[in-house]
Amino acid sequence: MPMGKAAEERTGRINLRVSERQERVLRAAADLTGETLTGFMLAAATDRAEEVVARAQRIEVSSETFRRFVAALEAPVEDMPSLGRYVRKRSPIPKR
Repeated sequence: MPMGKAAEERTGRINLRVSERQERVLRAAADLTGETLTGFMLAAATDRAEEVVARAQRIEVSSETFRRFVAALEAPVEDMPSLGRYVRKRSPIPKR
């Protein structure tokens, strides 16, 4: 049975130094949401981290750029004699 977020074992530790203003705002937000300060900060930081990681794993382009990309993929193959030389050349990496 998968563990829920609340039941997840927490063994890591992160210490932060904050300004008085940051602490005041964070505590007020935690109080307004009915969460502990730690729970509020952990949820907010995790949400933001997931957004950053997701954005880093995805490439966004305009529709025109995507159209040009697809056209390049569908275009006839270009002859590249220099690449052919490398294909025929013996690899310096030994086979296992």
